[in-house]
Amino acid sequence: MQNSRNFIFLIVLFILCTISTIFSQERMILIPEKVANSELTYIDSTNTFRNMIIFLEDGDVKNAADSLKKVLVDAGLNIKKNFYYIVVVNYDKKHNIIGMFHKNNSFLSTRLYGLKSDSLYYVFVTDDSTMETSISAIVTRKESNFSKNLSGFLSLFQLGDIFSVKPMEFRERKAFISIRKFDVPQKFQKYCDITVVAKDESKNKELVRSIFDNTSLERWSYGIATAVTNVNDIDYDIEDGAVTIKPKPKGDLASFGVINYHFKPVDTKSRTFSSSVHLLGGLRVSTTIEPILGIGAGVPVSLINLHFFAGYSLEFAQILKEGIKVGEIVKSSTDPFKLKVRGKPRFGVEVNFP
Repeated sequence: MQNSRNFIFLIVLFILCTISTIFSQERMILIPEKVANSELTYIDSTNTFRNMIIFLEDGDVKNAADSLKKVLVDAGLNIKKNFYYIVVVNYDKKHNIIGMFHKNNSFLSTRLYGLKSDSLYYVFVTDDSTMETSISAIVTRKESNFSKNLSGFLSLFQLGDIFSVKPMEFRERKAFISIRKFDVPQKFQKYCDITVVAKDESKNKELVRSIFDNTSLERWSYGIATAVTNVNDIDYDIEDGAVTIKPKPKGDLASFGVINYHFKPVDTKSRTFSSSVHLLGGLRVSTTIEPILGIGAGVPVSLINLHFFAGYSLEFAQILKEGIKVGEIVKSSTDPFKLKVRGKPRFGVEVNFP
């Protein structure tokens, strides 16, 4: 039995490593296309554009982002809540900023939660009408967070100064806005890294570069569930040829490696997913076979995701055959045990990961 389980584990691990290698080799360069009415102009008569730089100098990212969004909206850009807008700002030719608008997320967030073919946009804002720019994005396909950590799970059974700018003199100026849309192939829409590079073509100079992590919300995660066994549990064993009893000590911990199914898709890279109610199922980390099924939920605690769970397990234990007694000497060719399935209610805690 043990050899068969080891063999199956090695086969699964080999397949996963092969898939991981294939994913890591899939790359594509995306060049966004201009959309209709993509060239906009904003006259900064109220100093909204320049105030964005002042806010950034003071470390006030939220008000800086609000000012930038007002510039874009007043210029005529319809920002849709569920879309992603990667924005590059070039101010006074030497101050270059990159960020992203999506729902109420921070402008400095680089997390995307799954894309559609038309949900990713690029917006370039500058005060220099003569600047010629280019934009490209390298997308690298990757595994889901669940798949990436599967091999490790199976083995259980065996902004500070980024916006540092120098003081400057402001004057009323225009902002020139260019809007482009990425056409993201389907195979990259759920899981990929997007490296965005904006260049000043006239000087062949890179303005900004940033990597955006696109990891779709998932329903699956892992955990280690620990419960206390029944006080009167015993096991039978053979020592020096004689049948013996091995009582399990009071408070003996039973640990299970479990896979969780979340009723609502969650961000498995954030500790907030620990509050998600989910089903759990798995096997005891032991030499005996004991599957478990239950339900769990919890709260984020410090650096881990701590859950409480309730469930029921079935232990495939061995008991003595009829006619065999404790202390009896048995021959090596004699199997004194037979299988017995023991059901047990289980309550305890689960550490949820990744």
